Amino acid sequence: MNIGNLQFNPIIENPNLVPSCIYNFVNKWNNESEKNKFLVAEINPEFADGNKLCDEYDIDKKIGFNCLIVECKRNKTIKYCALIVPIGYKYNMGSVIRKYTNSRVVSVAPLAYVLDKTEMEFGSITPIGLPSEWKILVDSLIKERENIIIGGGLVKSKISLPTELFLKLPNVEIVDGIAKQI
Repeated sequence: MNIGNLQFNPIIENPNLVPSCIYNFVNKWNNESEKNKFLVAEINPEFADGNKLCDEYDIDKKIGFNCLIVECKRNKTIKYCALIVPIGYKYNMGSVIRKYTNSRVVSVAPLAYVLDKTEMEFGSITPIGLPSEWKILVDSLIKERENIIIGGGLVKSKISLPTELFLKLPNVEIVDGIAKQI
């Protein structure tokens, strides 16, 4: 399947383009026809950033999404969440995420911890294949998209999948107001 100037193919047929955690997650997906809708494309790592990717490969920015892992603290309790917002938006980690997660403090999770726990590369963290206890909080703007493109877990790849399939991922919750206009 072509999106812009990128050719996407099933992840299950391209294990070299994703970390093993993503490949294993997709391989264990219980619906065979849906399994083949998890697609991956190889990119030039110089264009891993969402805006650069869309410009370089002629992709509509409306389908690109970014992922940020945050650490949510209340007293001695720490939770990790992935925040998913469209390209061109900032993350609203303040009041929206604090209230939603019942946290006192929400901050960007320590990079070394995230890389260790996800087995993914910096600049390409994706919600697919995250640790099972981490929530995936997605801005409600995702409902306006038929398909999305997100990081591939490796800076040399991007993943595309239908929005309805993305919303079936474990621990996905739609939250209004995560994305703020830049």
